[in-house]
Amino acid sequence: MSEQTKRTILLIEDDKDHAEITQFHITDHAPDINVVWLSDGEAAINHIVKEHALSNGAYPWLVLLDIKLPKYSGHEVLARLKSDETLKKIPVVMFTTSNVATDVDKAMIRGANSYIQKPMELGNFGSVIAKIIDYWSLDQHRLIFEKLNKP
Repeated sequence: MSEQTKRTILLIEDDKDHAEITQFHITDHAPDINVVWLSDGEAAINHIVKEHALSNGAYPWLVLLDIKLPKYSGHEVLARLKSDETLKKIPVVMFTTSNVATDVDKAMIRGANSYIQKPMELGNFGSVIAKIIDYWSLDQHRLIFEKLNKP
């Protein structure tokens, strides 16, 4: 698979340790996936809108989105993505430490495709990441992005 057709996961996570362990397990499970890490909500929105939508760049294959972010919360980033006709097709997995019912409800109302609580035990992190990747690898949303990403 060439670099241009390589799947990309956009990881939006402000905690450096969580970002590093997530990236490690993504790469370990699926070395063909490119990970782009952004540490705040504003950078995430700018990256997706400017880099992808406006410059005809490739859309991320999947977004892993934390809730508690600086500048714009994960809920605000999600609302922005899901309010755009093209960007709303990008699958967004809320991947967060929060298990608060109001956070789950708000995420689902705003269009999150999944809501997964980060495992508290580091030994379970790799398994959770593998399941996320394997599930979305089965999904046919890639057909939409192949069409969107063609020049």
